[in-house]
Amino acid sequence: MSRPFANSGVLARSVIGFAVAALVTTTTAVAQAEGSPAPSPGAEASLAPEVTPFPTFDPTTLTIRTELLADAFTTPVYVTGDGTDAECLYVVERGGTVRLFANGLIREAPYLDISRLVKEGPEQGLHAIAFHRQFAKNGRFFAHYNDKQGRTRIDEFKGPSCKSKARARPTKRLLTIAQPEINNNAGWIGFGRDGFLYIPLGDGGGVSPGDKQGLGQNKSTLLSKVLRIDVNRGKRYEIPKDNPYAKKRQGFPRETWARGLRDPRRASFDRKTGDLWIGDEGQDRFEEVNRIPAKQARMNFGWSDMEGFVCHNLIECDPTQYDPPVHTYDSTRPQCGIVGGYVYRGEAIEDLEGVYLFSDRCSGNVWGLDADAVAAGEEALAHLLLDAPRGFVSFGEGNDGELYLVAVDGSLYRIEAEATV
Repeated sequence: MSRPFANSGVLARSVIGFAVAALVTTTTAVAQAEGSPAPSPGAEASLAPEVTPFPTFDPTTLTIRTELLADAFTTPVYVTGDGTDAECLYVVERGGTVRLFANGLIREAPYLDISRLVKEGPEQGLHAIAFHRQFAKNGRFFAHYNDKQGRTRIDEFKGPSCKSKARARPTKRLLTIAQPEINNNAGWIGFGRDGFLYIPLGDGGGVSPGDKQGLGQNKSTLLSKVLRIDVNRGKRYEIPKDNPYAKKRQGFPRETWARGLRDPRRASFDRKTGDLWIGDEGQDRFEEVNRIPAKQARMNFGWSDMEGFVCHNLIECDPTQYDPPVHTYDSTRPQCGIVGGYVYRGEAIEDLEGVYLFSDRCSGNVWGLDADAVAAGEEALAHLLLDAPRGFVSFGEGNDGELYLVAVDGSLYRIEAEATV
């Protein structure tokens, strides 16, 4: 008789991070509009503007670390809870499988195996899954992946919570979108508090100077946009009536909620405010943190006319035509690509309440940005909270609001912190 769980590898080993008192600069719209390069998150404190941080977040009171939970996954790219009371995590593997992690062990049999449907590559594969807000009752969840032809697919599946296998055959196929290139295929999906499914998509790929297909500001394509759909109505889905182009399309697909993104691989909803936070990977210079306040539509983040706060494919541009990022940083090595995270709303780390955590997939740095300050209209600074020896590819949020990280080497970590004297 086989055991239901296999040994997950090394447990209780931890990667220790160090609190960093030096401030990491937040770029300002004025400076970047004039073409000044954005200092990187690792810049000297002397480069930071003299701004008083919002008082709710004091990085000097924190020592943050990552506790290794398991190291036996195969190319993990995402981790999530299912929104129920179940005490388990779903770890998405790029090749097309989802594994369950519970009670310190990895379940032997995959929860979901759609590898026969998935094309795997450095920026292709099974990207993420999202559970319906009534998953405990209806068993519905959704997957974002590249099919064997490299197209973006959004499919619906059914399965139980943290138990036996989900059905490997889609119950419904919602979207199929052609991808011109093998990069910038994005990957995250998630449900907002309004019950609608949000799908951020990249620009279709290409190489420098970026946006080879010219899709960043193209109205007619689904690419480079945040889509918003109602999966509870229609043969496949319906368009929410309050989508900005639901009636008067003005050349936009009716699914459009926001636009002007390059490669929004990871995003998340703030479970307290409903704001959508997006980590958008840059092209040549800048990585972006973007925010869509709850219920706010029609935002345009400027790609590829702009990258960060500066002109990109245009010799001259008017920054006032676009919605600026919350924060940018320089993508020069050892940094190479933003990993969008979550606003912490758990209970285990009181000093992190209201802090948006994000990382970089090459440097292994984890920064904190005061989300409550941003929402209040205050100027917020990013602080380096963790300098890990390896890069991460995704954050994840458990059902209890605690945060996790995965690395493509097969590791799953839980974020922990201790107050310092």
